[in-house]
Amino acid sequence: MESNKQHFRHILLFYYRKGKNAVQARKKLTDVYGEDVLTVRQCQNWFAKFRSGNFDVEDAPRSGRPVEADKDTIKALVDANRRITTREIGERLNLSNSTVYDHLKGLGLTSKLDIWVPHVLTERNLCRRVDVCVVFHQDNARPHTSLVTRQKLLQLEWDTMPHPPYSPDLAPSDYYLFRSLQNFLDGKIFTSNEEVKNHPDQFFASKDQKFYERGIMLLPERWQKVLDQNGQYII
Repeated sequence: MESNKQHFRHILLFYYRKGKNAVQARKKLTDVYGEDVLTVRQCQNWFAKFRSGNFDVEDAPRSGRPVEADKDTIKALVDANRRITTREIGERLNLSNSTVYDHLKGLGLTSKLDIWVPHVLTERNLCRRVDVCVVFHQDNARPHTSLVTRQKLLQLEWDTMPHPPYSPDLAPSDYYLFRSLQNFLDGKIFTSNEEVKNHPDQFFASKDQKFYERGIMLLPERWQKVLDQNGQYII
């Protein structure tokens, strides 16, 4: 009986290396040996073990207590299906939910929105999450469209938001930042070049992060106004 088990497992390993999946490999077996040879779940468990890099087809030795699940096997199941539940893993490996959870925790995994993800993100993961949230917006001034600028944006892998020509009313720098600067400088009289340089510095130093955020957040409202006015200026 034991030799038959190993024979069937060798066949599963053969079809795994041929690129078949567990269901396809089981069909090959049942076509020859009948439906009772192995269950689909048993075949899936062996394929998960193979995917983890473990190609040993012999049963692990038993010591009178339940055999602990191989973490590599659990990891292979999760890698194959990030939405797999602890109950499904437990049913496949004959383990309790708490045991499966402990193994997943030991693998550094946690469930977010029912998807298994790393509990602690690497520095690279963190940077990629931030990068994907960045969309760079600028107008069509010549320095912004120069080759050097475009090459730098490609290097940073930033997505850029297209800006329509002749549209200062849709550029936060024009409709918000420079207008605020103009109001700040309005009525001031300068007696030297040094004063001319210092006042803009004072303006920018006086503004906190919320000021700049507001200018950006006004942009969707202005887009909507342009749509409502069929593309006409909204200045």
